[in-house]
Amino acid sequence: MTSSSSSSTKICFNPYCKETVPERPRRGWRLRNGNYVELCDRCGFVYETGRFCESFHADDDGWRSCASCRKRLHSGCIVSTHAFVLLDAGGIDCMACARTNFIKASE
Repeated sequence: MTSSSSSSTKICFNPYCKETVPERPRRGWRLRNGNYVELCDRCGFVYETGRFCESFHADDDGWRSCASCRKRLHSGCIVSTHAFVLLDAGGIDCMACARTNFIKASE
């Protein structure tokens, strides 16, 4: 009898999801060890469209508002570290506001 293929089946890295990862998984965020998480198609799509934390971490701690536009950002999660910058005087800016504010400051 051959070994079962289910023993090599990977499950989506998202703990809120139990879907299997396709043969060509969607790459998510970078972990502290340098590797990237492997996501199922659904979770990968949500991550790629910038809605992962809103979809899966909405009730978790660490949500703050952009100091410039008040957009809600999840600063308590490795998933969204690319979505904001820390401000020198405290607080955070979303990347869109950070780019705009940087351009204004350098003029």
